[in-house]
Amino acid sequence: MVRLAEILQTLLTGLMLAFIFRAFLVEPFIIPSGSMAESLLGAHATRTCPACGWEYEFAPLTTSTPTGVGFVRPTVIECPNCHHRLAPSATDTAPKAGDRVLVHKWPYAFPGLRPQRWEVVVFRDPANPEQHYIKRLVGLPGESIEIVDGDVLIDGRIARKPPHVQRSLWYVVFDQAHWPGAAHDADTRPRWMPVDLPPAAGSGWTGMDTRVIRYSAADGVTRRLVFNPDTAQEYLRDFSAYNRRSAGNFVGDVRILTDLTFLGGDGFLAVELLRPPYRFIARFYASGTVSLHMVGCDGGEERSLGGGQPAVVTPGRPAAVELGHVDYRVYLKVDGRPIAATSDADYQPDLDRLRAVGRGTTATISLAASDAQLELRDLRIERDVYYTRSPQTRRAWAGHPFTLADDEYFVLGDNSPDSHDSREWTTVGPHLPADTRPGIVPESQIVGPAAFVYLPGLLSWRPAGGLALPDVGRVRFVR
Repeated sequence: MVRLAEILQTLLTGLMLAFIFRAFLVEPFIIPSGSMAESLLGAHATRTCPACGWEYEFAPLTTSTPTGVGFVRPTVIECPNCHHRLAPSATDTAPKAGDRVLVHKWPYAFPGLRPQRWEVVVFRDPANPEQHYIKRLVGLPGESIEIVDGDVLIDGRIARKPPHVQRSLWYVVFDQAHWPGAAHDADTRPRWMPVDLPPAAGSGWTGMDTRVIRYSAADGVTRRLVFNPDTAQEYLRDFSAYNRRSAGNFVGDVRILTDLTFLGGDGFLAVELLRPPYRFIARFYASGTVSLHMVGCDGGEERSLGGGQPAVVTPGRPAAVELGHVDYRVYLKVDGRPIAATSDADYQPDLDRLRAVGRGTTATISLAASDAQLELRDLRIERDVYYTRSPQTRRAWAGHPFTLADDEYFVLGDNSPDSHDSREWTTVGPHLPADTRPGIVPESQIVGPAAFVYLPGLLSWRPAGGLALPDVGRVRFVR
């Protein structure tokens, strides 16, 4: 009897500690919808494109439970990389449950610690305290929020995302390493096309219809490739495979990444990004020097933005290069190391014009080379999240900033076209004070920051479903 009493005491103590742990420290939470895709996923299915091999997720046709019960497959899905369309079936796409995350409940309990911008937080729905939502927090008490051309403005200035957040918000546009094959009726036209060729000079560029693009010429002529000039509007919109559509917005925030190897010559490669009214040019020389420049689209003097350090790129060895435009800042990196970037004095948005026209222009991306032998592997383009305005938007659109009072927060979903969030809410539940405004999250309703995806959408051992196992490759911290 003494032994049984000890066992019962141990079990009760364990249960009590578990309840305390859940009540005050950490609570598990399952993602209820697709409003945070692709950062965090509700019920979804995964498909590998038969044309290019890109793996992507898509949402059910109609709302299902977070566990995937009631999942209805859409009739057609579309690869975000090569835009190959296909009809999913029960034999090749099994539904998965939403990601399960751990929520820290204690960080905001300490004096002086409050929710921070860009954190992913779980909170009680202001219209229904029994429902929990998860969104990204963008507006803090006392701030004025305005969304202009897909960017968030705080008190009239661009709110730039920190690097660890930005990494989770890049979406594929096109990856040359996932070139679509000729099978499955895929569109195998090259996405990179030569332009500005002098007569009978030849392109110098080869491999645009393979996974490795090469350049070889030594005649002093500069030759150019432009990304997808025929269908750039298709690629450089805010298309989402998860939603199976675009909201119709041009995206100007993009980055170009590749592994560059100089194999000979004494020339250069230029990676160029045109975002009117400026053209930004990253130059990589076979000698190893790297630099970043900008020039007006209508001409004018080219201005150096930095770089010039010798031996940044070593001939014969691949260098991971990255040129990006995001939140009205242009930057250049080599092997993950910052080389140069614009400052606010160099480059700022024309907010009055953007408010008047409603949106900016898409980016034009090109490569230019001369007097060099080089190859580009893993050449890819990615885009940033674009915060949309829809017919349901009630606040914080261009020209109509929304000002937060004390104790009020503003939240947005990463899947902006399909996120019901602070932009759209119209009701407040009776559990909140009568003067609570629609569109805000009171601090008292925030449960805590999402910290860790401990059980991603379960991965079936066969495409049609069946025994489900944790997809351990997607266990990760929430950013």
